[in-house]
Amino acid sequence: MNSFSDVLRAQTLVSFSTYYSDCLDLYRDTHRTCHLIQLLKILPTHRIHCSLILPPGAVIHSGETSSQEPDELLPASEHISGGLVCTPHAQPWQAALFYNNDGYCSGALVHPQWVLTAAHCWRPSYTIGLGLQRIYPPYEAGSQMIEANFSVKHPNYDTPWKAYDLMLIKLSKPVVESNTIRTIHIATQSPNSKTRCMVSGWGQLSDGQYPADLQCVYLPVVSEESCRALYRNLYHSSMFCAGGEHQKDTCRADSGGPLVCNGVLQGLVSWGFPPCGQAGFPGIYTNLYLFNEWIRKVTQTR
Repeated sequence: MNSFSDVLRAQTLVSFSTYYSDCLDLYRDTHRTCHLIQLLKILPTHRIHCSLILPPGAVIHSGETSSQEPDELLPASEHISGGLVCTPHAQPWQAALFYNNDGYCSGALVHPQWVLTAAHCWRPSYTIGLGLQRIYPPYEAGSQMIEANFSVKHPNYDTPWKAYDLMLIKLSKPVVESNTIRTIHIATQSPNSKTRCMVSGWGQLSDGQYPADLQCVYLPVVSEESCRALYRNLYHSSMFCAGGEHQKDTCRADSGGPLVCNGVLQGLVSWGFPPCGQAGFPGIYTNLYLFNEWIRKVTQTR
């Protein structure tokens, strides 16, 4: 009978195409992507649901498992729920990105005429919703829907690995700030480990549904050391980790959304290990303090 570690060693030798096939066959209903497949090859640990692909007869011996986690990766708790509906207009910088009337990403208003979001949210054109609590019409008083046809991705954006995952979208006209629409300042220093920050968006919930109202959740920043140890070659210095608590996470359609720490915009939702909300697997965010100069240059010259 094959032991757990024997099976894992064998699995790491399987070709990329085999992993791709397994991903489609086993996980097609959970929207796993090739990013997961690459992670499986790079991180052959039993915490990546390897039990789902063990052959018949494989066993896990007691000495071959580990409950060790990096210090900042919090353990699971069945009593922790996901996010809650945000207090209306408590995130007045929140932007919703629509393409062909479909809300698919979020962003943050960082200038009266510029929205900052993830580079992987690029589309040829956008409708930007500002001052929204509900993602579906009819939209509430104080909200605006503004067209945009010009966007600038960071020049170093790396498509497969999502390094430098940020983009600026120029609105067709500047907005007038109000109680429901307001810009937010970008952080000028790296986030401190264990700081609890708020992230918001209209992305997929733990039950697979999509909310009508903006959702908010507090997540702890994870140290760079722990994040790098967990994600290894997938981690890049333009990123940082936050989360890792059971069922508290961002998910599909939250991309580009703002992570706010101590009142400033610290990060943008970039990517995460599916399925969303796994204990010990924090989400990955673009570390915005590194890009203040680039953001300033684009917003002032384009």
